[in-house]
Amino acid sequence: MIDGAWREIGAGVEVLSGRDGGPLSRTVKRILDPLVFRLRVHPEFSAPLLSADVAQDLHTELLAHADTLRACAAWFAVLKARRRALRITDGNAQELYFTVCFELAVTRGEPRGGDTDGPDAILREVHGGRDTHAVEALDALLADPAGLRELAAQVERAWADVRPAPADVDGFLDRLRAVHGDASTRRARHERQQAWSALVTEDAPYELGVRIRTAGTAPWSVVDLGLCATAPQQRPDVVDDRSNRPLDRSVAERVRATLRRSRDREHLPAVPELCAEEADRACAPWGLLAEDLQATMVNGVVVGVQLAPLETHAEADTALVAGIQARLRKEAYVLHARRLLADDQALHPRQHHVVTELAGFVRPYLSRLWARLHGRDVWQEPCTDAADMCALLTGIARSVSLDHRQQIKAMLDPEAA
Repeated sequence: MIDGAWREIGAGVEVLSGRDGGPLSRTVKRILDPLVFRLRVHPEFSAPLLSADVAQDLHTELLAHADTLRACAAWFAVLKARRRALRITDGNAQELYFTVCFELAVTRGEPRGGDTDGPDAILREVHGGRDTHAVEALDALLADPAGLRELAAQVERAWADVRPAPADVDGFLDRLRAVHGDASTRRARHERQQAWSALVTEDAPYELGVRIRTAGTAPWSVVDLGLCATAPQQRPDVVDDRSNRPLDRSVAERVRATLRRSRDREHLPAVPELCAEEADRACAPWGLLAEDLQATMVNGVVVGVQLAPLETHAEADTALVAGIQARLRKEAYVLHARRLLADDQALHPRQHHVVTELAGFVRPYLSRLWARLHGRDVWQEPCTDAADMCALLTGIARSVSLDHRQQIKAMLDPEAA
């Protein structure tokens, strides 16, 4: 009903519409539901199935706002143009401006042609409270030589402060198997939680994070894991990235990624404090400050090195890994790739990337896991619950698999072909 009524509005709302001519999902979420239909006042409009009378009322309500919606679209076009002119990149334009544009349409009508002062003032008001959390604030900090020197000195001190600590590394890795076992009963889940609660307090994850900085002392190669471009891990830079690998990224790029991913930036520290915190985090073992997240990262490494979707005879040593492995191998695109490789058939050029990642699944797996844990570290979200931790390790594998599936789907798209 919404789609049909929207199309009857006709011209003037294109910037609020998708390619098919219907309203954008964000148009429905930010404008139609709260401001046009006012679902709190008219809950009958939000029912999954509408009666004929309610459907007609919804249709009438939307068309009654046609002129306001055209004015809203015109305001959005103006603010979007001024945003580009002022080189504002902070935040999502639709998320930030849709409700503002509707308010302007109601209170002022159509925007006046040639007026730039009004739209510029509106943009300053919208972005004013976000300046201390904006990417532009980071750029300004990085353009200050004194600020760069201070961050560089902090990185040097933080890196030197991380020293080896006595820890039962081998015992820790053996005890991890206790949290990978079957948890189908209440007693088993209780024992798994007890085991994980003890493991996150041990020094072994910290020590393993120290060892990847010294050649020949870690049980894994950070290059093979895809965490660094060269081994051993080197001290991170403030600005320059050695590579796009997780532990090679600079402090500035880590902060930039946090600002881009975060919708609730106002709950983050201001950019200078965020940079200082990230400098300490970048130099911490595994690039993470929280002990439970360091333990989860080591746990992910133990799981990731065993995942081999293309190998039919690779054996998993725990129920958790076996379950993840079985789900990956059942994927249709994995079965297809395995048949092509077994028959020595030629691969489509676009399949090479997927097959390469399947052959070294640990690299995309750990890259995505580290990004997720980094986000938790920034927002101080713990990973002390064993069920949550196991769900995270399983979900990361599913996420990588879905990404591969999407790449294959794009390859098969007639337009791509």
